[in-house]
Amino acid sequence: MVNLLFLTTEHASHQGTNILNFGFNVFVSIVLIALLGKFGWGKLIEVLDEREKLVNDQLDDAEKNQKEALELLRQNQEKLANAQAEIKDMMEKAREQSKLEKNTILNDAKEHANLLKENARRDIEDEKNKALEEISKQVAELSVLIASKIIEKELDVNEQNALVDKIIKEVGDK
Repeated sequence: MVNLLFLTTEHASHQGTNILNFGFNVFVSIVLIALLGKFGWGKLIEVLDEREKLVNDQLDDAEKNQKEALELLRQNQEKLANAQAEIKDMMEKAREQSKLEKNTILNDAKEHANLLKENARRDIEDEKNKALEEISKQVAELSVLIASKIIEKELDVNEQNALVDKIIKEVGDK
């Protein structure tokens, strides 16, 4: 509308001052503004008010959604932190449990090894004692045998040595 006035006045200035033209343009502009005010201005304001309300509602919804999203993010971060702490605790407990089991297994193995050593030592001692008893028994039998042979026969020293060697040989063959 301002352009229409401008064009009209500019055109009029080329042809000289035409007040009638200028007056007509002012009158038409006033009539247009009056008609617009009476029939269109209320509708225009109504549409603009509705648009403003819609934009404000959308902004409120967006702000509400943003707050909800931020709250959900905070909750999820809290849950994640709790889950990480739980996992850390579980890992620490698993490490402690594995150390305890390792120590238990090592202690059981040491006890078992000591028991085996003690049993082996006792078995060796028993076998040693049996061998000593057997040797003592054989020595006693041999001594009795030697003594009985010497008594049976009065021998000189060379004959006694030969007889002892013969008896030792016989006992060794058994």
